[in-house]
Amino acid sequence: MNDDGPPPAHDAHKRPRRTTSSRGAKSSTNAASSVTSAVAQRRIDPRFDPMFGRADKRMFEQNYGFLREAEEKEEAERRFRIKCLRCVIRRCELEEAGEDLDEYDLSDYEQEVFGEDHQRELREMKLTPPQRLYAELEQLQRASQLYVSKTRDASVKDRRSSVKRELLRKEVVAVKAGRKARPYFPKRAEVKRAMTADTFSRLNDKGGKAAVDRYVIRKRKK
Repeated sequence: MNDDGPPPAHDAHKRPRRTTSSRGAKSSTNAASSVTSAVAQRRIDPRFDPMFGRADKRMFEQNYGFLREAEEKEEAERRFRIKCLRCVIRRCELEEAGEDLDEYDLSDYEQEVFGEDHQRELREMKLTPPQRLYAELEQLQRASQLYVSKTRDASVKDRRSSVKRELLRKEVVAVKAGRKARPYFPKRAEVKRAMTADTFSRLNDKGGKAAVDRYVIRKRKK
């Protein structure tokens, strides 16, 4: 049925109302509740939250020092295994080359390396194919290199922190003694020079001037 009357009046500056269905209202309610639950369940990283306070390195070392001890023990066992693998691989290489094994006294050397507590491992390694021995040796060497690199980086960072603390301590002492009006915070270049001086001092105490010269030559080659 057609309505010949005039169209309803609309205001050009107002947006017409839309009737929302019950399904749309329910979906919007579910979306809002899911967002609220997601915000409520958000994980908090204690490293970056001020409410957990500042990190205490000494307390961390006291509580988790056993992890470093476990890594050191694992590295010692890994190095022993590498030494045993090299010993057995040497026997395999001599056998492949057709050498007379009696001339090399391998049995005495193997007994010295493995000891009385690892004779079973020695027998098992002798029966293991050389390819597996080479693969295990390569894997253990890679793991050992990663451990050495990680520990070296950690020791360098600790030494840099101690050198920087020593520089700051000297500045505080100078201010308290009245030699300076305010402390000077060392820049990166100054910390680097102090690190170099500390390295030279350590090498000199350990190996004398010869150790320092070897270190300088090695640095120049790089």
